[in-house]
Order: sequence, then C-alpha cells, then structure tokens
Amino acid sequence: MECNENSKPENERGGKDETMLNFTSSVYDKEKLLNCEYCTLSFLHKEQLVTHHRTHMGEKPFACEQCGRAFAEKSNLNEHRRTHTGIRPHSCSWCGKAFYRRSHLKVHLRRHTGEKPYTCDVCQHKFVDTSSLQRHKCRSGKLMTDYNTILRLCSIFHKRRLIKCIVHHSGEKLFNCEYCTRSFLCKEQLMTHHRTHMGEKPFACEQCGKAFAEKSNLNEHRRTHTGIRPHSCSWCGKAFYRRSHLKVHLRRHTGEKPYTCDVCQHTFLHKEQLMTHHRTHMGEKPFACEQCGKAFAEKSNLNEHRRTHTGIRPHSCSWCGKAFYRRSHLKVHLRRHTGEKPYTCDQCGRAFAEKSNLNEHRRTHTGIRPHSCSWCGKAFYRRSHLKVHLRRHTGEKPYTCDVCQHTFVDTSSLQRHKCRSGKPDQSGRIFLNVDSYGLILQLMLGEHVLRCISW
Repeated sequence: MECNENSKPENERGGKDETMLNFTSSVYDKEKLLNCEYCTLSFLHKEQLVTHHRTHMGEKPFACEQCGRAFAEKSNLNEHRRTHTGIRPHSCSWCGKAFYRRSHLKVHLRRHTGEKPYTCDVCQHKFVDTSSLQRHKCRSGKLMTDYNTILRLCSIFHKRRLIKCIVHHSGEKLFNCEYCTRSFLCKEQLMTHHRTHMGEKPFACEQCGKAFAEKSNLNEHRRTHTGIRPHSCSWCGKAFYRRSHLKVHLRRHTGEKPYTCDVCQHTFLHKEQLMTHHRTHMGEKPFACEQCGKAFAEKSNLNEHRRTHTGIRPHSCSWCGKAFYRRSHLKVHLRRHTGEKPYTCDQCGRAFAEKSNLNEHRRTHTGIRPHSCSWCGKAFYRRSHLKVHLRRHTGEKPYTCDVCQHTFVDTSSLQRHKCRSGKPDQSGRIFLNVDSYGLILQLMLGEHVLRCISW
C-alpha cells in the first residue's frame, strides 16, 4: 500500500516528523518500521533513519554556498537557499502572505482558522505548533533531577541541547568564569566568554576589518554587507540579520517585558535596558563628557550631550525647521504643532505634552514643593520656576527686546512686553506675538490683534 501525500490539500500537508508519525500509527505494520536507538521515532526507509541520526550526532553535511550555514538534510538546504533568492513559493490563500517553507505556511494558516492542535498534558493549554508546546513545557517544568523525566518532558535529544535542558531543569551551572560571576553550560562557551575579558577578537570581517570574539557573530555581521536578513517576523514581515534581534522584536507584538527591576518593579524588553536602569537607583554615571565633565548613566545620552559642544542638531522639525540635539526633544516639540497631549492627570483631567510636566503638575494636588530658594526659602513645584525666581535675587535679566533694549527675567515677560508695546519695527510692520515655535494660542489671538490695531 502506498500513501500519496501529494493527494492531500496543500494546506493540510504536515512536516516530515508528523508524516512519519502518521505512517507509524496507522498504515504500516510497526514490526517493519526502523526504530531510532536514541529516541522513540520510527521510519519507513533506512535512508530516513540515517538522515534522522544526524540530528543526534550533530552532523550537518549540506552547507550553503553563500553564507556557510549547514543542515542535516538536503531538503532543508534547498529551503534555506530561498532566503538568499527571496523566492517564497508557499502563499496563504487568506491574506496572501508568502513563506519559504510549506511547514511555515501550515502553522500560519492556523492563525486564521484558530486551530491549536497541540495540547499540554499538564495544564491543557493549546498551541499552534510543536515548538511552542515544547517551549511551554520546558519553561513551566519544575526543577527536577530525574533526567529521564526531563527527556520525556522536553523531547530534546541532541547532546548539547540535552545538556542545556538538564541544567535548566536542575538549576545547575557547570563552568564558572574566574573573572566574573557568570556561569556556562559548556567549556567551549566559557572559553569564548573569556575572550571578552582578554579583549581577544580572533574573527575578523574580510570586507571592513571589524573583529569579533565569536565566529557566529562574524557570520551574522557579514549579512550587513550582503543585505541578507534571514530571520523574519511572522506578525509583520520585518526581517533581521540576527535571530536575537527578531526575538526582541517579537516582544513588541506580544507585549512581553521579561526583565523586571527588583527595586521599583519597572519592566524592560532588553536585559541591557534593565542594567542601565539599575544605575539610576545606584547613582552610577560611568560615561563622562571629556570637555565639561558632565556624567551620564547611558552612553547614548553622552553622545547626545556632546552635540551641545559641537553645535550639531541632527533632528529637525518638518513643520518649522527648528533643530534639536535629541530625537526625544523633537518628538516632544512636534506635539506643539499637532496639539497632542498624551499625559493626563488622573485627579483633574488636565493633559500635558510631556510626562515631566505631568509629574510636576501632580505636586499641585499633593502640595509638595521640592525646589526651595536658598536666598529666601520660597519653594516651588518646578525647578524652572525656581530658576526664574533666583534671577530676582541676582538681578539677572538675560532676555532683551530687540526694539527698545529693555531686559527681562524670562521669555514670557519679554513676549508680553512685545505684544503690549506693539511698536512698529524698522520696516514699519507691527510686531505680532508669535512664540519661538511659530504658534499663537487661539484664545489670545483676538485680544492680541485688537491691541496691535488700537496702537
């Protein structure tokens, strides 16, 4: 009897392992099957068993000519080559999204149909594919020392992955770094890690000379020259050079923030973000400006600060042309044009364009005035208000009217003066009160125009 898989509808064809299991459970006599000595899988042909054994031995004889990535099966290599050619022959009949592999299309279709055929035998939670089920089982499994149970739970048989799984469930760490507190599963990982302490980077890019401590990082870096992005998001299609970048990107879709601060419970997408955040609690600012000595918790903030010395403002407003040192400052500035105020007070409903302004406003409800004058003791909700107040003690008036040379302690006083005086400039035009962003508050415009006309 011969089973013709091609007679099935394309969307119902399974992966190879699932097909083998279907064969073993229904059509063929189990006594005639070829059993794997390392796991429970059975196969129809000796060639299939030999190919399967490679997954246990770690053999990958089929290598890609373009990127060097190796595979245990030639069919997998053929599918991988499509990531270089861009050919995606398997298209979804629902939304048109295309895939390199038929198995990927099959899993994708379940998102349309809602089918979740794989069920956890512990909590009955359902999943769209076997890999999601296995990750769930591995993550939720309690610490165990019974390795046979671990094998059954995770279904991982490759030697290195088995070691990793055993360590995960037992909580053991095998190889400890003598220079820091990190531990590793394998001796090879420890040796590679040692290079970060020694500064060794033996793997150099042939095109740009950039060097790396690990060969895998070099292989990923080469893609920046070839433009190949083999790791694609199944949600939005965005592609990445590195699998780790895709992993982080997926969290933006799922909302997962796995790194939690143990001080304030704030959560983060990246481990690096958490480490940087910890510095705010510790008061650490390891990145100092060479010119003025000002220190920062993040290197990116230092780079932005350096622009205040060079005068470079790379982020320009498309509305009025004003330029900023930081992208975040431009983002806030744009809200003045759009009128967006995303931060709302939960007590009075007043909205603000900046979160810092909301935090300062909340003090009007609590009565807290943290900024005190060292001259007279008067306290203020905002630091900016204290700064202006101090000028009344020092006599500083840094803002000058370009018509009459009168000086003022703050910009708002200067603008009020210009609006009230309404004197014509040298060209005979009457001054209209437009603030530094090119905006006039709608409610004040009528009164302002009347003042200028009556002058």
